[in-house]
Amino acid sequence: MPAVNSPMEDPTGEKCTNGQANSNSSVFYLSHNSGGRSERVCEVPAGKGLLIPVMEVEISEKEVPGSTEEDLHSAATKDQDSVNSLYLKVGDKEYSYDDLLKYRTHTNVFDVVFPDNGIYGVMEGGPSKAVADGFYILTEPVPAGNHTVHFKSSLICSDPDCADPNYVQDVQYKIIAK
Repeated sequence: MPAVNSPMEDPTGEKCTNGQANSNSSVFYLSHNSGGRSERVCEVPAGKGLLIPVMEVEISEKEVPGSTEEDLHSAATKDQDSVNSLYLKVGDKEYSYDDLLKYRTHTNVFDVVFPDNGIYGVMEGGPSKAVADGFYILTEPVPAGNHTVHFKSSLICSDPDCADPNYVQDVQYKIIAK
């Protein structure tokens, strides 16, 4: 279960700036959710691009103890190979499933440090190796004003290595860029 302060567990958008409020990054991350529907209002600094995780998975040694790097890659790939729907609308621009397929990215192994009682069900924190796979869009920098971002995705996976065998999300953001 995601941590209480996690932007994934944020039905309204009040936590969307957690970890990003004073960042000098040129990118602002819009969080997915842990399944179901979310409608969020989020204030974003104007001039930042939006990183949108239309569908993604992260798998770590903390979540799957004893796994090798090869196991992590395999599990992430199997999970995202099971995606059966993708949809994104940014403002008036709509992306179809076929449009979004070309934006799949599989990471190399990376290091992450989980807090105790962290996200993804990690109870005992500490360092871990992890892999991510998914469909990500990075927008042009958003100008000041109001914008909408709506993304939906789902997967059905019968493989026991999949992180969540029947995952469906529908996330809508009202972006207020200042």
